This record gives sequence, structure tokens and C-alpha cells, in this order.
Amino acid sequence: MPVNKAARFRFEIIDECLRNTKKKWSKSELLSFVNRRLESFQGVETTISASQLRYDLTNMEMEYDAPIEMYRDGRNYYYRYEEPDFSIRTIPVDEEDIAKLNDAVLLLQQIRGFSIADDMAQIVKRLESRYKYINSHEACVISFESSPEMQGVENLGDIYQAVMRKNVLKISYQTFRANEPRPWVIHPYMLKEYDHRWYLLGYVEEKQKHGVFALDRMKSIKVVKRPFVENSFINSDDYFRDVIGVTLRPDSKTEEIELIFSPFFAPYARTKPLHYSQRIVQQYEDGSLQLNLHLIINPELVRLLMGFGKDIKVLKPAHLAKQIKEVAHSIVQQYGPEPL
Repeated sequence: MPVNKAARFRFEIIDECLRNTKKKWSKSELLSFVNRRLESFQGVETTISASQLRYDLTNMEMEYDAPIEMYRDGRNYYYRYEEPDFSIRTIPVDEEDIAKLNDAVLLLQQIRGFSIADDMAQIVKRLESRYKYINSHEACVISFESSPEMQGVENLGDIYQAVMRKNVLKISYQTFRANEPRPWVIHPYMLKEYDHRWYLLGYVEEKQKHGVFALDRMKSIKVVKRPFVENSFINSDDYFRDVIGVTLRPDSKTEEIELIFSPFFAPYARTKPLHYSQRIVQQYEDGSLQLNLHLIINPELVRLLMGFGKDIKVLKPAHLAKQIKEVAHSIVQQYGPEPL
């Protein structure tokens, strides 16, 4: 069972006592010391009972393999570590755990600009050195599609830290259509990657509503000291649930979409769904496949469907089919008439 922050703090106080071999720790003395320390750090309401102390000692044995023993000296009983050098702050890490950490770091390091991966790599190297573990395989065996020229990733680590620490950011932002950048004060909630670009979802003070900002259009970012506006008006986990990409207007609603894929592309559409809402309506004798989805229609969806070319046909909604038809017609016109 994972140890929460409050319990971990109590365990560290008990650990401090049991490592002090110059003093004999009876249950009452141990309880008194723990409560004095809790009062000085957290306030009088956080003191614990004798039964909670017994529970904490048992949990230390279970979670950290702490060698706690009760011994008798005269008429009294005391607590101590059976192994005097033991401490929960220096728990050994086995080779399998270090190997898993190293694998995770190798994957994270493929995300350009994610500096936390390099910090983790240094931690893993210190663990390897401390516990004399030799990593025999440092090459990454999983490769993600990436864009080496992707802009904005140099800010990824700083923005990630701001999201985690709830720091307010002042960002100089320039859209592709603007001649000059303008400042925005953003309370960051979530980072999202789509099509080799990173985006930040957060509350925008100037607009008094949430917004999405592309990292590659940020000219500068800095932390500003002001109260953080907690995210109480949108569900970050579900915000992009019904959309492909990041373009999402406040009044957008999901629509029922039906598509037919050609016999050639049907196996790809079946094995790699366009969206979690994808459902198979019918498999035709010629091999073509009819699909049903529920999505918010946005420019990213239109570009995705256009990318399938002649291997896809939109059955509904009619306005989406019309939009794709018009784009296809403009593409044909762009190339002009066929030469005689």
C-alpha cells in the first residue's frame, strides 16, 4: 500500500528516534517525541495516539522491512532497530527496480526538451553506482516518431514544472497571423502533444476563461508571483476526449459521423481506430468498411480525413461531406486542366 505524505513524515520521526542508540525508547517516550515534533511542524491537531504509533511501527516493518524489535531491560520494554545501521532513508534498491527505472528514462529522453528525463538519468546513475549495479544495455530499443526541428520544446521542461508546482506564467505569444507578440498571464493546467507540436491548456486571466497555446509560438515565458487559480471549471482529463487535435471552440458539440473505407484501407481502419468512439457499422462483401464515430468536427479532423484521399467517403453529416468535397474540388482546380 502506498505511503501518504503525513505517514511518511511520522515514519521519518520514528526512524530518527530508533537510529539514536544512545537513548532507550519506551512506548511513552517514543509517542511523546513524535507528538512534540508533529506539533512543532504541523500544529497541535496532528498529534497521534498510542494505537496509531503501534500501527505506524507495524507499517514501517511492512513497507520498509524495518527491523524493529521490542526488548526488555529490567522491568521495562523499549524499541530499537535490530540492525543499528538501518534507516528508512537508505532503503536498498534491487537490480530489477534500477533496470526498470533506466528503461523509463530511456523512453522519456526521446521527448526533446523534457529535461526532467536527464535529471532522472542522473539519479539512476547514482543508484547504479551506490549499489554496484552494472547496466549492460543502455541503447533504447523503442523509438517514437519525432520531428527533430520541432520548435518550442526548449520550454517544455519549464512549463511542465509550472504545471506540477502550480506556478502562474506570463507568456509572450505570437500567433502566425499576428505581426507582434502579446503578453498573456496563464495559470497552467495540462500539456498536450499532437502532430509533433506541444500545447498548453490553462486559465487565461485577460480572457477570464481557459485557452490553448502552442509552445512553438511562445517567444518567452516567466513565472510571476500571484495566487494560482485552481482548475474548477473544466475536466482536464476529458477536455480533449471528443476531439482529434486541439482546436475546440466553447460552443462545440459532438456529431455523429459515418465513413466508408475502401477495401484496400479497411484493414488499417479496423486495426488502428481514428478515435475511441469508433464503431463498425458494416463490413461489405467487397471488403469495404462502414464506420460510425462521435466527434467534434474541427480543422484537424478534416485534414485527417482528407489525408486518406480516395480511400474514404463521408456519408454523414452532410455539411462535413460538402466541406471535404469543396476542398477536393479546389485541389483539382489548383492544378489546372489536363494538358492536351
